[in-house]
Amino acid sequence: MADEGAQKRIDIYLASTITILWYICWPLYYIATGVLYILKLLYWPVDFLLQPFVYLGRFLFACCLAPFQLLVKLEVVYIYLGVAAIVGVAIGVAIALIYSSLTSFIGSDSPSRRAQLRSAKEYRESKRRRKAAIEQPLTPLSAATPPVRISRDQVVPGHIGTSDSTRKGRRNQSLLSQTIMEEVDSDY
Repeated sequence: MADEGAQKRIDIYLASTITILWYICWPLYYIATGVLYILKLLYWPVDFLLQPFVYLGRFLFACCLAPFQLLVKLEVVYIYLGVAAIVGVAIGVAIALIYSSLTSFIGSDSPSRRAQLRSAKEYRESKRRRKAAIEQPLTPLSAATPPVRISRDQVVPGHIGTSDSTRKGRRNQSLLSQTIMEEVDSDY
């Protein structure tokens, strides 16, 4: 019996607690409903004014996600190219190893001679020798070859040519440097 009395007391306390909470929460519920209605009335114009910014934000977010969505669509190609690169590198390394082992086996991997670097003193010495060889006077060919007559009055040594292009040397040997004389037919 003591158990039933305790149970009745708990039921009475529980019922009175629920009743008190209902009387406290009932006005709070209607106050909250009224506040939410007023906030909705204020939210609609603000939402209308902020709508372009919301759309712009969504667009920018979609633009930021576009590369990742493209990567997802191209995943198969990505995997294919990655495997192709790995296979290519592996084959390249294998060919390099085979080539190096064959060249060392044949003996054709002897180190090539590097161009010997000259010191400043050696460079100046070789430059001085070249300059001396260029400035050295040539033996006059006029004594070795007889003079050539161009006209009755003019005598030219044998080493000097008679045409303009010969005197200038080989630098202007094209057709543009020579004068082309045309014959005129006078049939009239």
